[in-house]
Amino acid sequence: MVDIHHAGPYFAMMLAALAFASLPLFRSADRDGPQPGKRTDTLDGLRGFLALSVFAAHTVVHYEYLRSGVWKPSSAQFYNVAGLLGVCLFFMVTGFLFWTKLLKAGGRPGWRALYIGRVFRLGPVYLVVVLTMIGVVAYRTGFRLQVPASEAIASTSAWLALGIVPPPPTINGYADTGTILAGVTWTLFFEWLFYFSLPLLAVFVRRGRHLAFTGGLVAVCLLTIVAATWNGGFVAGVKPRPVLMLAVLAELILLFASGMFVASLLHAGIGERLRLQRRRWAVLALLCLALVFAAMLDLRNLGMLSLLALCPLAATFLWIVCSGNRLFGVLAWPASRRLSSLSYGIYLGQGLALLAVFAIPGVKAYAMSGTLAFWLVNTACALVLVTGALAVYLWIEEPGIRMGRRWARRLRARSDALLPLASTG
Repeated sequence: MVDIHHAGPYFAMMLAALAFASLPLFRSADRDGPQPGKRTDTLDGLRGFLALSVFAAHTVVHYEYLRSGVWKPSSAQFYNVAGLLGVCLFFMVTGFLFWTKLLKAGGRPGWRALYIGRVFRLGPVYLVVVLTMIGVVAYRTGFRLQVPASEAIASTSAWLALGIVPPPPTINGYADTGTILAGVTWTLFFEWLFYFSLPLLAVFVRRGRHLAFTGGLVAVCLLTIVAATWNGGFVAGVKPRPVLMLAVLAELILLFASGMFVASLLHAGIGERLRLQRRRWAVLALLCLALVFAAMLDLRNLGMLSLLALCPLAATFLWIVCSGNRLFGVLAWPASRRLSSLSYGIYLGQGLALLAVFAIPGVKAYAMSGTLAFWLVNTACALVLVTGALAVYLWIEEPGIRMGRRWARRLRARSDALLPLASTG
């Protein structure tokens, strides 16, 4: 019997990934060294841990899937919370980074360049991963149409839409389509919704009301959660009341809004006198994460306390980190920064890594034979995932980013060339 409830293997997996990323092989993922004056510098050491936390959560979900054939949250509450916190902080980081872009540009960034950059940043890796998933589906369905051709084309096209539209649950009638990628692509839909909302939200930056707006949005979301969960929260196995869906929506908005609020605080210089870069504030940041776990460990009954604790505590952690605190130097380690460079590939590729390793003859039986064997195999999966993410970064992701920048420069140059003609006309 495999024990999936101990937290020790999570930290062992993280240390193994860090040690692996320290090898000379990963020097090609190095970017510029730590830059103390750059506020987002600490985020360049954080995102790898977030992606690996989601992977660690999915290893125990994968264990339950191998036993029952159903992909669902596991009974290992520590890993459920670790994965949930990783996703939540990813959303907050997105809110922080793009609100910071708007603040620096006075609410008038180059919109075409921004969206071209997003398409070329997210698109190439996403397409490669989804096309691989489609290949697996085709193989498992015998390379034969199981549904009408029009339905197969429609579902495949939706999956290839870069996450801009929610993809259908199946392709060619294959019920486990989403599990091939560990179900991770759902987050891209909400990220795109946020990106498309930015031109509207930029109005508050242009009018100098960014701090009041983001603070007010956070407050409204928190009040909505209180009102929607006042008479009880989510209980496992019980159909939720419709009003609780309002709490879920408020929580999703709150994740982005919290990151935006942190960006507004830093832009306004609030907290500078606290010198949040000091080591003592790192203790508070880690304490915030510990309190999130304490509040969320009983996910069988997700109520008002859990939902209210998550964002304020995680946002406080993010505020301290984005103020330049490197968490006792961990976020400045070269291995941490390399893993963060590879984080997008780690996040999207985790299902394929599990699929590839467990497809090796004898691996599944060995992994399911005991606790040590299970975590050894999944740690090996993590190393395979990191290696694959390195290849994806070097051959697909980074070239895609460079191509997006070239397209944006060409469009900007073309627009600049047309301006004199427009003025003379």
